[in-house]
Amino acid sequence: MSDSGFVDEAPSGREPARHAAPNHVPATAPTPEPERRRRRRSVPGLLFALLVVGLVGFGLWAWSSRVHADDVAAYRALVTQIDVMDRTLVPLGHGEMPPCQEAGDGVVTRTYPESTGPQAAELIGFLTGNGWTREDSASPALAVLERTVDGHTLTISVAAPSENALVESLTGHSPASSFGCLLR
Repeated sequence: MSDSGFVDEAPSGREPARHAAPNHVPATAPTPEPERRRRRRSVPGLLFALLVVGLVGFGLWAWSSRVHADDVAAYRALVTQIDVMDRTLVPLGHGEMPPCQEAGDGVVTRTYPESTGPQAAELIGFLTGNGWTREDSASPALAVLERTVDGHTLTISVAAPSENALVESLTGHSPASSFGCLLR
């Protein structure tokens, strides 16, 4: 035993058991592990997490709105071009479907009667004179015309048996971004 009252040697385990004082814990007794406390989430931490999630959600909404606005602007350009054509070459029936309404793309259709209406060559000539370019097509359409507006490639398909025949229908497509339609 030292001057301070401590034993310098560790017990070997072969010594006779000593009677310990009631408050004394034997050296070989296992020490109890501290209880693990659950960390409670703090209110400021939860508010911060909600703020971050809200900002990310707002950013996605704003981005999709901007993309959707670009899609709608390209669709409006297609509708305007076909409306100008309508004033020159009157259609029998028409249909319009803005982007993200029933499908992703915006679609403009015109149908012509069998006995009246423009000849295919006249309609194609009108469109090419207004900035549309004729593309090679593997589709059943007689002609496919394209034009780029704000990074969107607009297409018009003209259905007719031949260039000398009357046009049966015209279908204009304005592609829309699926991301722009996401939150619509």
